[in-house]
Amino acid sequence: MLDARHGIHALEVATEHPGPIHLLITDVVMPQMGGGELAQRLSALRPSVRVLFISGYTDDAIVRHGVLESGTAFLQKPFSVQVFTRRVREVLDAPDPNAA
Repeated sequence: MLDARHGIHALEVATEHPGPIHLLITDVVMPQMGGGELAQRLSALRPSVRVLFISGYTDDAIVRHGVLESGTAFLQKPFSVQVFTRRVREVLDAPDPNAA
């Protein structure tokens, strides 16, 4: 598991990490760089990374304000460990959108 304090730090950690990164779990709203921008930039570096966004805002509010696209993997806070692990498994098991 890799850990970062904010989006810019997450990009630095990901760039320096020699191994694969299977899943990015990021809050939508963060200081210095939001989760949407982080996901775009990390996906450019590592196209196979899956992304799960979390937020205290509802997914409808986030989509309506253009922060995330409809259909993006999302989990609203608060959530239980069981809900979190189930959602992580769903994201990892979903078909790869980059597969040809």
